[in-house]
Amino acid sequence: MSKHLLGGMKVLPYYKEDEGAKCPSSISLVENLNFLSTEDAQVISAYMESCVVIDEWLSNIKDPISGRLDIPSKTWSDGQFVWDSSHIHYVRKYRVRLPSVFVEHVKNQVSKKFDVNALIKSKLREGFEAALKKTIAGDDSPYAAY
Repeated sequence: MSKHLLGGMKVLPYYKEDEGAKCPSSISLVENLNFLSTEDAQVISAYMESCVVIDEWLSNIKDPISGRLDIPSKTWSDGQFVWDSSHIHYVRKYRVRLPSVFVEHVKNQVSKKFDVNALIKSKLREGFEAALKKTIAGDDSPYAAY
């Protein structure tokens, strides 16, 4: 994995209804339901879940639509993007809109038969931590825009 990828990892923004950090490019979850086709939602969520968990916690996250605490607290990566289990849950359950650059990236990776076994968890964590440092410093450039 190249240093370029690690230094330039993009983070999928939380939705406005999510608890936690927001960014200027956050959009409303409830206003972006049923955006993806059923087929795209299946392909994208399967890809997202096939990548590497780079962090996880014991407690679950609340689904802002159902109000249930049924979303695992995990962070995933494929070396170029970082996302949370909430993104996978929303894609699978609500076919929610994602940044178009991420959707195209996933389709490209799937068509190339991307090998997730080549990913190194420690390197992915380094890239994610670098992106987090930027966002903490007020730099929103690591967030993928819609």
